[in-house]
Amino acid sequence: MIGKFKIGVLSTLTVVIFYEFYYGSLFDREPRLSVLRLKDKYFVYSCKRGMTCGGWGDRQKGIIALYLMANATNSKFRIQIEKPCDFTSAIQPKSFNWILNKNEFINKSSERRHILDRHGRALRDKLTKVNITEHFPRDVSYLTINSEFSHYIRQNKLYSQSLAWLKHLSMAEIFATIWRDIMTLSPELQKRYQQFVATRVAGKKLACAQIRIGPDPNNSDFNGEYRVITVAQTAQVWNLFQKYNDPDKYKIFLTTDNQEVRLKAKTLFPGVFIESDGPIGHVDKGPETEKTCHAFKKVILDQHILSTCDVLVTSWSGIGRHAAYVRGKESDLYCLLKDKDLRPCNFNSSLFQPSNW
Repeated sequence: MIGKFKIGVLSTLTVVIFYEFYYGSLFDREPRLSVLRLKDKYFVYSCKRGMTCGGWGDRQKGIIALYLMANATNSKFRIQIEKPCDFTSAIQPKSFNWILNKNEFINKSSERRHILDRHGRALRDKLTKVNITEHFPRDVSYLTINSEFSHYIRQNKLYSQSLAWLKHLSMAEIFATIWRDIMTLSPELQKRYQQFVATRVAGKKLACAQIRIGPDPNNSDFNGEYRVITVAQTAQVWNLFQKYNDPDKYKIFLTTDNQEVRLKAKTLFPGVFIESDGPIGHVDKGPETEKTCHAFKKVILDQHILSTCDVLVTSWSGIGRHAAYVRGKESDLYCLLKDKDLRPCNFNSSLFQPSNW
């Protein structure tokens, strides 16, 4: 599958099309959400300003959960992300229009529920058996969720026919199938991605790391974050990347929440290190400012880049995990966890996939 791009320079187009090829992915499947003859009922993933929604990985889980509720009940699906800025400035619809238009909801009943963490895990257990429409009886349900639901909803026998397409798919396949079908980068991020591939990747292979540390004394956005891994543990990543420290063959790409880690990588790999432009910030805990909006766009672009990497190191984060899903292969995939050594992993490994996710 090759991405569709609008670009003026032929040489750049050639590089980008080559790089966007999905490496013969295992997950090149068609989703089964029809946008025809749907009920006049809506499931809306909602993240408004002033709300707690979770980071980008949490929001992606919520989006997939709401999509599947709509899919199961033959309802319409919409997305409303306003925090820290309008989501459609970074990602836009692909196969159908999921942009929220409140004019659709005139004279319709609505409800808003904030179902995070343990409340989300309790709901997904219920949805293995209950009627979703009866549980959410209003015409429009605005829901904020940050848990993985696909493994649970597909167990519900009430929806065995409408969800038959995902019966034998793994969690990774379900996510990748849906995400590829309904999401595309906005023109702004598409242009930035094309420029990144043409000028920074420049035809080389990519060895990539998504390193999440957690708390950072130099960045107030991450105050109160739990420790994911230590800065000292990243030495294992740098040791692995020494074999890719060859400017004739590789570029080393890093996305991280920690400035110290970023500067260390730049120092160790000056001839091959690349990164996308933009500030480091937390999309949910940071102030709702233009800077945080730029950080949000950087996170989305970085995740897209991670999904194209030849070698991928992930830490305990939905951003890296979802990028690996869309990447669609388990070869040259490594996991780094707190108090554990860096090692090869796969989508079924406890190193990669938490049991309560």
